[in-house]
Amino acid sequence: MKPDAFRLTRETYPVSVIVPARFRDLDTLGHLNNVALGSFYEEGRARLNRAAFPLEMRHESKLRMLIADGHIAYLAEAHYPGDIEVAAGVGHIGRSSYVIALALFQNGQCVGTCETVLVVTDETGAVEIPPGQRAALEGLRVKGG
Repeated sequence: MKPDAFRLTRETYPVSVIVPARFRDLDTLGHLNNVALGSFYEEGRARLNRAAFPLEMRHESKLRMLIADGHIAYLAEAHYPGDIEVAAGVGHIGRSSYVIALALFQNGQCVGTCETVLVVTDETGAVEIPPGQRAALEGLRVKGG
């Protein structure tokens, strides 16, 4: 399913990271393969999670963010050589979970989008998102929609 138009623009997302495409990411058709694109989204999720849940805080509180669901839309071919800009923002915040909305851009074109649901847990299971992290997630919301 094609994503909403606002998801296709870089300005929608408050967080981004540049990831260089690697030769080993190519498939037999000469474009970046779907497994490689999935690993680029991982970089965006990590960047956003570190902004909302600093490493020191996670170690002290023993909080973890576990992926519960994910959906990827492939919109255009991505190529090597070249850089991929992974853009991320928060789409929805629940009691113990949140959705990270991501997009991949190459040469200014959106080549794919992804939505990932993460659940905040500790050693007992799902827990309510702490107030400080909820506020941080609110500050990282996507623009539009």
